[in-house]
Amino acid sequence: MGSKIAEIMALNGKDVILSDISEEILNKGIASIEQSLAELVRFHMQKAEKEIRRLENDFGLKLTEDQIKRIHEHLKPTYDEARKQDAFKRIRLTTSLEEFANVDLVIEAIIEVAQVKKELFNKLDAICDRHAVFATNTSSLSITELGASTKRASKFLGVHFFNPPTTLPLVEVIPGLETSEETVNDAIDFISGLRNNRYPLQPIRVKEVPGFLVNRILGAMLHEAFACYEEGVASMRDIDLAMKAGAGMPMGPFELADMIGIDVLYNVQQSIKAMEGGNTTPKPIHILRKLYHAGRLGKKTGRGFYEYA
Repeated sequence: MGSKIAEIMALNGKDVILSDISEEILNKGIASIEQSLAELVRFHMQKAEKEIRRLENDFGLKLTEDQIKRIHEHLKPTYDEARKQDAFKRIRLTTSLEEFANVDLVIEAIIEVAQVKKELFNKLDAICDRHAVFATNTSSLSITELGASTKRASKFLGVHFFNPPTTLPLVEVIPGLETSEETVNDAIDFISGLRNNRYPLQPIRVKEVPGFLVNRILGAMLHEAFACYEEGVASMRDIDLAMKAGAGMPMGPFELADMIGIDVLYNVQQSIKAMEGGNTTPKPIHILRKLYHAGRLGKKTGRGFYEYA
C-alpha cells in the first residue's frame, strides 16, 4: 500500500520519501513501482493500435490513413517513458526517519496495530517540522487515539486509500476529535487535485466511527459470506461465483479477502469489536481467525482462502 501511494504522489509531480524498516522491503517496494509504471506506459502506448484493430475487426472496416492519424491524435499516450522516468526519480528511499524532518505531509501505511502506529508517530513528531500534517492510512483504528500520541492532534487525520490505490479512486478523509477544519479542508483539496493511474482521486469526508464507511458496509457483506461458507450453504467458489454473476461484483468475497489480506481483515475485525465493546455481528465466525493464525494471509503469502502459484 505504501509503495502504491508513493507511486501516485510521484506521478502527480510530488517529491516522495519512501521509508520502511529494511533495505530488502524498500527494494521490493521500488521494484513494484517500476513494474507498475512500465505496465502503465505500455498500456497507454498501445491504446491507439488496439482501438484501430477493434474498429477494423468489429465492423469489418479498413480505416484510411487520415482516420488512423486522427485516432492516434485522440488517443495520444497520457503516460510515456519520459513521464515514467520523471516519476521514478522523484522517489527517494530511506530506512531513517530523520529524512522526514522537512516534509509537508506524512502518510503512514504500516501494520494495522494501534500501539505500533502510535510509537511511529511519536518518533516522527519529534523529527518533523511543526507545520507537517500527519495522516494515517488505517482502515479502522481510532484517529483520535492515534493523534493523541503526538503533539499535533489538530494536524492529524485519517486518509484511507483503498487497495489497489493506483486503480481505485476513493479516499476516506477522517478527522479525529481534535483535527482542525483547516487540516481537513486542506487534505480534501490536496487529494482532489491528484489522480491515480486511471481516475482523479475522489475524497469523501467520513465521521470517525468503527470501520468508517466502506469497511463498515463491506465488513458486513464479507462476514455474511464467511458465515454462509461455515454453515455449508454453498462452497467457497460458488459463493464467489454467485456474487459476481448474480450481484455484479467484480470479484467474489473470498477473492476480495485474499487480495485485501487476511491479517488486515482480522485486525479490522478485532479493532471494531474493541471499539464497540464486543462482537457487533449476530453470527460468530471462525474461519478468518483460523487463517490468520495459520499464516495464510492471502495473495501476499501465496495462501489464504485460495492457493496462489
